[in-house]
Amino acid sequence: MNVVIYPPSSLAGMPMVNEALVVDADPRHLSNVVRVLSPHMQVTGLQQGRQAMEALQSRSWGMVFVDLDLADITGMQLIDQLARSQDRAGLVIMSSQPSRLLHAAAGHAIGRGLNVVAAVRKPLGVQFMGEVLDELAAMRSQRDARLPAMASPATRFSAHELRAALDWQQIRPYFQPQHDVVTGALRGAEVLARWHHPDGRMLSPPVFLPAFEREGMAGCFTAYMLGSAFELLSREERDSHRQLAVNVPATVAGSVQWAQGISEQAGRAGIDPGRLIIEITEDGGPGCDLALSGAVTQLRLRGFHCAIDDFGSGDSSLDRLMAVPFNEIKINRSMVLQAREHMHARSLLASIIAMGRQLVATVVAEGIEEQSDLRMIRDLGCHVSQGYLHGRAMSRGAYVRYAQRCDRVQRAQALPAL
Repeated sequence: MNVVIYPPSSLAGMPMVNEALVVDADPRHLSNVVRVLSPHMQVTGLQQGRQAMEALQSRSWGMVFVDLDLADITGMQLIDQLARSQDRAGLVIMSSQPSRLLHAAAGHAIGRGLNVVAAVRKPLGVQFMGEVLDELAAMRSQRDARLPAMASPATRFSAHELRAALDWQQIRPYFQPQHDVVTGALRGAEVLARWHHPDGRMLSPPVFLPAFEREGMAGCFTAYMLGSAFELLSREERDSHRQLAVNVPATVAGSVQWAQGISEQAGRAGIDPGRLIIEITEDGGPGCDLALSGAVTQLRLRGFHCAIDDFGSGDSSLDRLMAVPFNEIKINRSMVLQAREHMHARSLLASIIAMGRQLVATVVAEGIEEQSDLRMIRDLGCHVSQGYLHGRAMSRGAYVRYAQRCDRVQRAQALPAL
C-alpha cells in the first residue's frame, strides 16, 4: 500500500474530530471504512459525489475521506468544494489510481489550504486506519503542546521590538547537526534562529522572519546570524574541519560588495572561509539571479561554500542553478518524505543527486528521520544528511557537547584493534 501521512504543520486549526464524512464509490469498501471509524466518531457514508457536494456545502466536518474515482463527479471537485468552504477538516484522499495521481491530488489540496492527513491507495486496511487515527491523535497532541509557544499568524512586531530582540540577544542561534552519509562523521550544523520572547514564548522563524522583511531589516537579521556562526567557529579548535551553514536571503546576497564584506569579516575573526556555508534561500525571484551570481562568485573566489537551498521549490530552480556557481545543493524535507512512498518522487530525488554529483557539488538531504531514509539517500549517492534521526535543532551548549561526543566516537573507531 502506497501511503503518505503528512506532517503536523498541515493540521493547524483543525477542529475536534467528532464527525467524519466518507465518500467512496465502492459500496463494500465504503462499508469497511465506516465500520472501522464508527467506534471512534459519528460517520456518514456516501457513494454519490453530488450527494457529498451537498453535504460539504451544508455543514463542516471533523474529517473527510474522499475517493478520487467517483462515478458522477471526481474527488478533485469535492476537494475544491472543501477549499471553497474554507473547511478545516482533516482530509484523507483515497484512490485506486497510481500513486503519482494521489500525490498530485494531495499537493493540489495542500496548495488550496486544506489539512491533508494522508493520501493512500485503496483498499484501506484496518491497520492503516488505526495508524491514521493514532497519527491524528499524536499530531493534535503535538500541536496543542506547542500552542503556548506560538504567536498568532496575525502578530505584527514593530521595528523597535525586532531591534531589541537582536540587541538584547533574545534571538539565539540553534544548531541542527549534519552528518556524512557514508562515514557517519559529524560534518557540522545548520544555524537556525529561535526567539526567546520576553512574554515566555519561543518563536520559530516563520513567525518573525516576515516582520524583519517587512521592516526592511532582513540584512540586519542575516548579519546577526552570520556573526553568531563566526563566533562559534572562532572558539572551536583551529584544526577542526566542522562547518556551519547559515541561511541568507537572495535579496540580501545581492552584490559583490556584500560578499567581500563577509570575507573581510571572516578574516577579522580568523575564520577559514571553507568552514562557512552560505545557503541562499529561495526568495527574490529570477530577476535577482544575475546580481546573486556576482555575489556567489566572489564568495567562491574567497574560499566560501555556497548552497542553493530547498532545490526544486520556489525560485530554487534549474535557472538559478545554471546562473549561479553553487557548489552545494540542498534537498528539502518534503522531497525526502515523498520519496519514501512514491517511485516518481524517488526517481526525481535520484536525478537531483546524480546531477549534483556531476556538477561536483555536495548534496545535502534534509528531513532524515528514520534509518530507512538514511539508507535510501546513501544508496542514491547523497553526501550529507540532516534531520531528526541525528537530532533536533539544539542550543549552542548542547551542540558543543554533541560535537564532543561525536569526536570521541570517531577517535574510538579510529583506534587499532588490540
